[in-house]
Amino acid sequence: MGNKNIILIIFSILFAIILNAQNNTHLTPTIDGKVIDFSNYEGNSSFKEGISRTCTWNKYFWADINSTISRGEIALATNYAKEYDWANKGTKNRLYVFSNLGVDFPVWAGNFNSGRNGFSVTVPFLIDVWLDMFERTTAPIINTQYRFGLPEFGFIHRFENKKLLGIRNYSLRLSPMKHECTHIGDELALKRIQDGLSIIRVNVSYNFYELMFTLNDHDGTNNSNLSARFGALMIQKFTKGWYNILSTPNGDIKLLNSKESPFEFYFQLEYQTNTSKNSNLQGVFSFECRSRVNYLFNDYIKKMEYYEPIREDGIFNFNEMNWFNLNFFAGFRYNNPRLMKLHRLGFGLRYYHGIIPYGQFRNLMDFNQLGFSILFE
Repeated sequence: MGNKNIILIIFSILFAIILNAQNNTHLTPTIDGKVIDFSNYEGNSSFKEGISRTCTWNKYFWADINSTISRGEIALATNYAKEYDWANKGTKNRLYVFSNLGVDFPVWAGNFNSGRNGFSVTVPFLIDVWLDMFERTTAPIINTQYRFGLPEFGFIHRFENKKLLGIRNYSLRLSPMKHECTHIGDELALKRIQDGLSIIRVNVSYNFYELMFTLNDHDGTNNSNLSARFGALMIQKFTKGWYNILSTPNGDIKLLNSKESPFEFYFQLEYQTNTSKNSNLQGVFSFECRSRVNYLFNDYIKKMEYYEPIREDGIFNFNEMNWFNLNFFAGFRYNNPRLMKLHRLGFGLRYYHGIIPYGQFRNLMDFNQLGFSILFE
C-alpha cells in the first residue's frame, strides 16, 4: 500500500472523529440555552426537542466486537503465515494496526411518562480495518468490513423507585435489518492469485436482524454501575448462509459449505467505577462472550490440489460449528464535564481469543490479539 493510501486513511480517521465531534456538540440537549443531563431529565420530550438528540442508553460496551465506538489499536496478534502474511515473515505473532470508524447517527430521542421511559431512533454505520502497517514494503490492508442498516429502535424503562433489587432500569435495542460485507486487501488478493490458490476471495456478505436486552443500563451516569447485556442476531436467508463465492475466478465453490448455524448469541458485562472528581477519570472493565460460526473452508490449498484429511475428494463431509469467543477490555475513560457525557475519550488494554473476527478469515481458530486501544465515544 502506497504512501498516498496511508495518508488517505489517516485523513479519513481524523475527518470521521471531527465530524462525530461536531455532530455531538450540536446535538447536546438544551433548554433555554442550558445544557441538561438527558438521563436525569424528568420531563416529557416534544417531537421537536427530540430531533437529532443523542440518547444516553443502549450505548455499545467497550468489549463488543461489533461496536460502533471509534477505536484505534496497535496489537500483537497471531500470524497465520500462509493465509494473510503478505511478506512471508513466518513469525508466530506480529504487530498489526486495527481501526474502527463508527457512529450511531441520532435521528430522534426523548423521554416520556415523566421521564420513566425513553425511546430512540438511530442509524448505525461502521468501518473496520485490519492493516499490516509494520510491513515495510507496501503495508497491505488485510481486511476491511462494513456494517450499516435501517434505523434501529431503542427503549428504556427506569424504575420509579430508582432501584429495584439493585437494578435501576432495563433497555431494549432492535435492529430490523443490518448488512455486513467484507473485503480482503488488493495486495493480498493478487498474491493469492499468483500462488495459484483454489480460493481467492470469499464473499462474506449477509443481512441480519439483531435484538439486544440490557439490565442496569449505564444511561449516561458517571457513577459506578454494573451492566449486563444479552443479544442475538439471525441472518435473513438461512439457505444462503454467511458466505459464498461469487464467481469462478474467485475460487472453487465446492470447497465451501455454508449451511448451518444461522444464529449468533452473546453475553456481555461492563463495570464502570465512580468518576474521579480531581482527574475526571473513570475505570472501565468490559467483557464479552460471543458464540459465532467457525467458517468451514481452508483458504490455502496447494497448487497440486492436495486437500487436508478433513476432506474427501475436495468436498467437506461435515458442517459448520459455533464456538465461544472471548473479548476483555480494561482501561480508563475521561469524562469531560463540559460535554455532559456526550463526548468521552478512553484508553486501555484489550485481549481477544477465539475465531478470527475479521471477514473471510473467520475460518481460522485459536487467534489471540493483545493490544493497546484509544477510543472515542
